[in-house]
Amino acid sequence: MALITLGTAVMFIMLAGGSLLFRVIFRGDVMMQFFPFGFITVITAIFNGIFKTYSNLLVNQQRPVRFFYLNISNFIIILAASLSIVFSFPYTLYGPIIGRLIPALVSGIASIIMITGEYGFKFSRKHLDGMVAFCAPMIVYGIMIWVVNYIDRYIIKYFMVDPTYVGIFDLAVKLTMGIGLLHTGLINTIQPKIFSIWKDKDLHSSTPEVNRYYNGFTAVTLLVLPLVTIVCPVLVPIVVKNHLYYQAFAFIGILCLGYATSPAFYMFLAPLFYFKKTKVLPKIFFYSAVIQVIMSSTLVWKFGLMGAVIANFLIKPVQAFFLYIESRKVFEYKLNMWKLIYLPLIAIVSGFILFVFIPDKTGIIPGCIQFGITAVLIYFTYRKELLQILLPFIKLKAN
Repeated sequence: MALITLGTAVMFIMLAGGSLLFRVIFRGDVMMQFFPFGFITVITAIFNGIFKTYSNLLVNQQRPVRFFYLNISNFIIILAASLSIVFSFPYTLYGPIIGRLIPALVSGIASIIMITGEYGFKFSRKHLDGMVAFCAPMIVYGIMIWVVNYIDRYIIKYFMVDPTYVGIFDLAVKLTMGIGLLHTGLINTIQPKIFSIWKDKDLHSSTPEVNRYYNGFTAVTLLVLPLVTIVCPVLVPIVVKNHLYYQAFAFIGILCLGYATSPAFYMFLAPLFYFKKTKVLPKIFFYSAVIQVIMSSTLVWKFGLMGAVIANFLIKPVQAFFLYIESRKVFEYKLNMWKLIYLPLIAIVSGFILFVFIPDKTGIIPGCIQFGITAVLIYFTYRKELLQILLPFIKLKAN
């Protein structure tokens, strides 16, 4: 009920002030109008918020079957609605905007029905106050995340003028976003189990049991990064026919390397969520945003698109470091430094050297070499764990 109340309030605020907000932000650009697409996007965001909230509840309740069917249905509706509207109204925004609105409404309303069916429908001021106290910093955190993730496009446009460069960089970044989606799925799977362990044992420090989840997360990530670099130049030309945008392939490898620190990012973020220390998040990401703006401006000015790529790559370990500084105040880390820190660091350094010094515009050759190096490192690091997994199957085959 609290979420619906806040969503309704936001909708009416944007209904009354959205046009004014657009005039302030996009001064002089008469093409940027809030109605109708801006307001439709607000409604989409509200219902998506309800849907995501219920999805996260299912994850924390460890109910994978309903989570799977709800999310796969949402994906199918997005695909069907977007494609049908795009083909019906080509060269307009109706496809992407309405194509997102329809599944958001369906999934959001379905989530409301399922939530109220299980838990009822009741307004509680006490819960609203608690939610505002927890979530208010998250709003600022979300804005800072947006700045960190998207300000580089505006910087590229400012220094390089030609919007084509923005498109090339944006395509390269979007091609790596699948790694982020993989990480979201993995962390949504393991984090409820980690929180359950912390709660059952009243833990305020790392344990080998919990560390194993992050060790596995790190191993999977390091293997996926070069695969994305290899696969994208092969598959993208099937869909994207403009050869100009194939310049993005040269940047994918370095952009992917930034995700090598994501397991550490999520590991250091988890205690802040578990112990409800979200008030520090705006500070962390404000500092990150300032560094991102300074770093991107300097590097784009000096090195063009490659400068933006390097800044995007460097800001991710910076975020992880800031999270570590704050989270260690409430949580003691006892880590296997090789598996969680040094192994990703070696992968990053070796990958960076390969992508910078091997002249391959597609990135496939350095990606293949990086995959080989990473696979060997992971094998020797996790050979005991792999043997424990494979031994039962070897014995079964022998019998």
